[in-house]
Amino acid sequence: MRCGFLGPILLAGAMMPSAAQAGPVAVTAPDPTRLAAARELINVLMPPESRERMIESMIAPMLGNLQQGMAQSPMFSSAMADHPEMQTRFATFLERQQARTMTLMRDGLPGMVEAMARAYARRFDVAQCRDIKAFFATSSGRAYMQQSLTIMADPDVAAWQRSMMQSSMAHMQADVAEFAKQAATPEEKKK
Repeated sequence: MRCGFLGPILLAGAMMPSAAQAGPVAVTAPDPTRLAAARELINVLMPPESRERMIESMIAPMLGNLQQGMAQSPMFSSAMADHPEMQTRFATFLERQQARTMTLMRDGLPGMVEAMARAYARRFDVAQCRDIKAFFATSSGRAYMQQSLTIMADPDVAAWQRSMMQSSMAHMQADVAEFAKQAATPEEKKK
């Protein structure tokens, strides 16, 4: 049972919803003129020279808030107190996961930018893309862009994220135990 308390954490990560897991969805190709306008807009919203920094400034606080929320969970805190050697191991695990997440996001950035351009092209026509682009050229638009990057680090957003993680962890142990019971083979159930 040395690592038994990690099961809920690893299961939670594996259960995160993913569009890739849902399977392909039939999608119509966006109009080329709209796509060109959307790409121009994306280049204003996420200037190529600062994309990596923008992604890091959004993801790092979110991951930090999730980690703090886990650490504040009574179940998690108790498990760490019972197994002090795991604190160092878990810290190393988190560092590795954060590094992998950031690498994955950096490597996936070109694909994300193109996917966003295609999504914008499906939702906004050429005139709307130009209007949105014009807004972001204003002082209010520029201020919004700069400040929107810091929203995930805002104390209210951080507190909400930690609260959500604590709530999630509060039910995780019982949910994992119930799942294990349901998933047990007939031979395991006899034990």
